[in-house]
Amino acid sequence: MSSNKTVDKYNLLDRIEEGLEAIGKTPANVTIEDLAPVDEFHVGGLDVVKPLVRHLQVGTGGAVVDLGSGSGGPARFIARETGAHVQGIDLSPEVVETGNELSKWMGFSDQVGLDVGDACATPYETAKFDAAISIHVHMFLEEPQKLYDEAFRLLRSGGRFVVFDPVVRTKEGFAYPVPWAADAATDNICDEGTLKAMAVAAGFNFAQCIDCNDIALQWFEEVFQRAIDAGGLPPLGPHLVAGPDFPLLAMNAYANLQGGQISMLQFVFTKP
Repeated sequence: MSSNKTVDKYNLLDRIEEGLEAIGKTPANVTIEDLAPVDEFHVGGLDVVKPLVRHLQVGTGGAVVDLGSGSGGPARFIARETGAHVQGIDLSPEVVETGNELSKWMGFSDQVGLDVGDACATPYETAKFDAAISIHVHMFLEEPQKLYDEAFRLLRSGGRFVVFDPVVRTKEGFAYPVPWAADAATDNICDEGTLKAMAVAAGFNFAQCIDCNDIALQWFEEVFQRAIDAGGLPPLGPHLVAGPDFPLLAMNAYANLQGGQISMLQFVFTKP
């Protein structure tokens, strides 16, 4: 997930190290699963990324780009599961620096690289990648069409673009603030049809749409339960990136999902 709205106030790497110490882990023995509560900075956590990997259809020697990669949690998981090289890009220097350090800790520096930059205007060569992903990015963009256009440019023929995003169903009863917007005036969330139309306008073929609502609801409930069990915010969690307002943001997003204001969908698009 792109982290441009949530950085600079927080020394993220120090907070993660403190969280690891609290659960009896160190940079020398931490695993992807240990860090998932904080570096899978998106709804659904690893339970969403696991099926996403299958849709990419890449293997050893493949090249994947993560547009809006955050600290690289999904990128490292994809690299481990497929053997592909994953290149991420995100606007936040702190989050990118943190992510590259996390990759060093876990031995992924040769497979996963994160750059600071605009996911809608990357410095990468045309047709360089076999697959692309975007997780919770379009809602932060005033012109999300540019994201789809850039993904199309970066992919080789036959490449797959997998998107996991919330989509709006109705604004009636919509609870704010949410993780991507303080209020309706700043909310760029699109509906399902608009996202599909943008992909087609970029040149993609629509392949599949997967409903992830049940996974998302379960994830929220597990996040809330961990906080209850910890008597407050746990040592590792999305709040390390999102900040102290995370509980309110999460509760509102959960309410919108429960109430039918949003859905969590995974899209698969292919480049002819």
